[in-house]
Amino acid sequence: HSYDVTMVTTMVMPMMSPMMRSSLLLRRSLSVKRTPLHVCFSSWYPDTDFASFGPSLEGAQRVWTNISSNTNVDAHSVWTESVLSREKDDIPVLLEKIGFQELQGGRMAQRQLGVLREDPHEDMRLLTENYTVPSLASALRDREELLQTCAQLCKQQKFQQVATLLQPFQHEHVLKRRNNENKLLLEREFTTASLEIMRKALMRMPRRVVHAHQKRAGVVLALCNVNNVPSVLLEKRAANLRAHPDEVCLPGGMVSHAEDQTIVSTCLREMQEEIGGLGNRDEFTVLGILRCNWGEVHHLVGLAVTPLVCFVGDLTHKDLQPNPSEVAEVFTIPLISLLRKKNWIHRQDFAPVFVGGPHVIWGLSGYILERFVKDILSQYHVGH
Repeated sequence: HSYDVTMVTTMVMPMMSPMMRSSLLLRRSLSVKRTPLHVCFSSWYPDTDFASFGPSLEGAQRVWTNISSNTNVDAHSVWTESVLSREKDDIPVLLEKIGFQELQGGRMAQRQLGVLREDPHEDMRLLTENYTVPSLASALRDREELLQTCAQLCKQQKFQQVATLLQPFQHEHVLKRRNNENKLLLEREFTTASLEIMRKALMRMPRRVVHAHQKRAGVVLALCNVNNVPSVLLEKRAANLRAHPDEVCLPGGMVSHAEDQTIVSTCLREMQEEIGGLGNRDEFTVLGILRCNWGEVHHLVGLAVTPLVCFVGDLTHKDLQPNPSEVAEVFTIPLISLLRKKNWIHRQDFAPVFVGGPHVIWGLSGYILERFVKDILSQYHVGH
C-alpha cells in the first residue's frame, strides 16, 4: 500500500549491478541465520565457586576513566557489579528497549513469514523434506526472475509496477493464502476437498529406506463420516484369540502372496474379512501410505507393517458386522479427539497411549494414530 522508494531501490540494487560477485556476497551476508535470544540465567553455566580460581577476579575488572569527566572516580579503579547483578529484574525491559532501537536503526531485519512457516528452522525442514531438488530450483529461479524484473522497474523508477508485482507477497495476502491452503475442517464431514488435502500431505511425506522382511503385514487407518463428523474406525480383538486378545487394533493382517498383488490389496482384503457391511472395494478411496519409521514399527511388533490411509465412506446408517472369530467390537473415534493433548499419555521408551475413546489404545495402533496426528493433521489449521 505504501512504500519507501529509497528502501526498495536499496534492496534490489544488487540485482541491477553487473558486479555479480559483490552482489552474491551481499546476499550471503543478508541470509545469515540469526538465533533468537532466550533469557534463562539459571541455565547458562553451573554454579561455580570462583574463589577456587586463585587470584581475585576483581583485579581483572579494571576501569579507566577520564578524570575530567568524573572527578569522584579514581582514574584506575575496578568495577564490582555486573549489569546482571545490578539490573537483573530490569533485563526484560532492557532487552525490549535494545530490540526496539535495533529495529529502528535497521540493524535487525523484521521477522518475515517465510515460504511455508514463519519459524525459519521449521520452514527449512518442511522445504527440504517435502520438495524435490528440481522443484526447489524451479521456485528459486522464479523468485530470481521476479527480483530482476523489480530491479529493472526500479531503475526505470516505475515503482507503482513494482508494488503491483510484489502485492502477493504482502503479509496480509500471504496469511490469507496460507490460511486457506492449510485449513482442514475436522468438525464437519469429510469432503472431496478435505480428502484431497490429506492425499497431498501423504504424498509429500519423506520416503524412507526399507529393508526386506520375510513377514509383512498391512493395517488400515480407516477414515469415515459418522453423523457428519470425521472419524476413524478401529476394532477390539476377540477374547479367544491367541495373540493380543481383547486389545484395540486397526483393521488389517498378514500379506498373502497367493491372494495379494500389492500391500493395498492386503489391507483392503483383511479389513473386509474382519468387518462385514463396509461395502465393495471400489467404494473406498485410498489416500496413500503413512510413511512411518519402519525401524520403530519393527521394534514394536517384530515384523514389517505398512499403514494404509483409506476413506471408507459414511457409516452413519450402515450396519457393520464384526467377524466373531476375530473381532469382538468395532467402534469409531472422532478425529478431533485425537488432537486433544489430554487424551494422550507419553512415557519414555514406550509407544504413546490414547485414552480418549471407549478402550485404551496402545502399542502399534497408538503409535500409528499419533504419527497420523503429528505428520498429517497437525500440519493444518483445524477449524469450522
